[in-house]
Amino acid sequence: MDKYLKETKMLDYSNANIQQLIRERRWKNINEFERLKSIYDFVRDEILFGYNIDDNVPASKVLADGYGQCNTKGTLFMAILRACNIPCRVHGFTIDKKLQKGAMTGVVYKNAPQNVFHSWVEVYFEDRWYELEAFILDKKYLQKLQEKNSDCKGLL
Repeated sequence: MDKYLKETKMLDYSNANIQQLIRERRWKNINEFERLKSIYDFVRDEILFGYNIDDNVPASKVLADGYGQCNTKGTLFMAILRACNIPCRVHGFTIDKKLQKGAMTGVVYKNAPQNVFHSWVEVYFEDRWYELEAFILDKKYLQKLQEKNSDCKGLL
């Protein structure tokens, strides 16, 4: 399980700003479930949905930017989880950009490649792996999308 707690170049959780955030939120002082939930909520709602300069930015840069998308918010999420002793790993695959229409708009959508890399985080909790993905869109952004597309009934 040690490899799922390891710090990497992108999961730079020893960064002073990440460590300060962990101390301020007292994440290491609460039970594991509440810690996981609180970190999840933080990344989902306090790190806004948006596109960083690159998918390969370290967690500390995502925190400094204050925004990210699936890949970059996932990087920050994993760094904080690992720093708080919650094992985690990443999975991903490519999806057709049509699946992100509405979340990606305008010039971002137009210039995106046809196949976009999508990732999510898995956490090890109570002796099993759980997939977590809904941290990508912050509540405010998701509500705006839902309002704008209120007539949407799903894929036909």
